Amino acid sequence: MLPSSTKVLLVSATEMEMLPAESLNVDQLVAGIGMVATTHALTKTLMNGNYDLVVNMGIAGSFQNKFEIGSVLQVLSDRIVELGAEDNGSFIPADKMKLMKTEDVLFETEVRVQSLEVANGITVNRVHGSADSIRKIVAQFNPDVESMEGAALAYVCKQFGVPWVQIRAISNRVEPRNRDAWNIPLAIKNLHAAVLSYLETLQHEA
Repeated sequence: MLPSSTKVLLVSATEMEMLPAESLNVDQLVAGIGMVATTHALTKTLMNGNYDLVVNMGIAGSFQNKFEIGSVLQVLSDRIVELGAEDNGSFIPADKMKLMKTEDVLFETEVRVQSLEVANGITVNRVHGSADSIRKIVAQFNPDVESMEGAALAYVCKQFGVPWVQIRAISNRVEPRNRDAWNIPLAIKNLHAAVLSYLETLQHEA
């Protein structure tokens, strides 16, 4: 359960993904693209302020045809998938190598956005854009969506003991790179509507 008066921090990678500042009385952080920028910016923010909930909002690519372009999902679990070692054409994740615990690369949220479909995510430094790399990542981790920030945000929130929610709108299929098939404006529009609705629900419950 969230506190009766929930102090929320909205986090996005870019300005276009963030809600207009006047939308609701919540704090906002445009952290920058990627895990490093997100970790740095969110750590600084959480060191200087107390929050009951961090909401990560952004766009994502979908590995699953069942998710239409423009659909909005809650990412319930997210994983850092590039920590590890290559082994003659295969990849060994860092937790399988016993370099770190699985709970330090795989994160699950206990906060549920009831109005949204759910998905499992992976977080990457390089988004997938070739048939071979897509085949390999699907075979090993079977993700629904990918982003460049989600698991980093979850990691930082875990360190600070702050609940988190990740809401993503699908802007493209994960396929051999084809920008003509992307629809970022539709994804952003639907993302904003979904996050605004969720924040209004939180306010009504407070």
